[in-house]
Formats: sequence, structure tokens, C-alpha cells
Amino acid sequence: MKKIFSLTLATIVTVTCVAPTLAASSSSLTVAAAFQPNPPKQGMETIVVTVKDRSGKPVKGGVVTIGSNMPTMSMSGPTSKARDNGNGTYTAKTNVNFATKWTFDVMVAARGQKAHAQLTADVK
Repeated sequence: MKKIFSLTLATIVTVTCVAPTLAASSSSLTVAAAFQPNPPKQGMETIVVTVKDRSGKPVKGGVVTIGSNMPTMSMSGPTSKARDNGNGTYTAKTNVNFATKWTFDVMVAARGQKAHAQLTADVK
């Protein structure tokens, strides 16, 4: 099951479901993030972020950073810089080494615009 929410620039959305996926929109950028494979499990995981412009065209050359924390444990997790795949998608590897609730902050800067969204996942 996937839940997708839209948000405006600088608004934070939290998504919690079995298969975490996130979509966020600013005035000119649309950002979608998902784990591959989905749902995430304890250990090394891959997060794929897709960035599109207002017309739905892929945005290449952006900077995508994913921060993480474990709110129930009051601990921060790793921060990852996603690799630009050259087709509007960005890939980051992250180590979710504890079975707990995780929050992932997805920050995108592209074409002079910034977008921020938050994804929450219960990792087993």
C-alpha cells in the first residue's frame, strides 16, 4: 500500500505506511522518494528520489541530501548525498541499522529552487 501526499515549498509531510513512499511539490518542483526494495528492512537500504519540473520533465543536475533520525531513540542517523543518475532520479544508500521508527528528511536543490519533505518508516 502506498500513500502519496502533496505539499508546498517548506511544508513538511509525514507518511507512515507498510511501503513508505513520498511525493512533494513546490511551485516548480515535484519530488517523489521511495525505498528500493520497499518496505525497508534493517541494514543497508537504497532510497530513490525522482525530481520533475512543473511540466513533468525530469530535473537533472540537482543536489539531493537525505538526513535521518530515530525519534523514539532520540538519536540521529546517517546523512546521505544522493547520486545524480542523469535522468531525473537520484540514488542514496543509507544504513538503517536499528529496528525502530525512522524519519528521513529529503532536501532537494535544483534550478535555483529548494524543496523539503519528510518520510517516516517503521523499520523491522
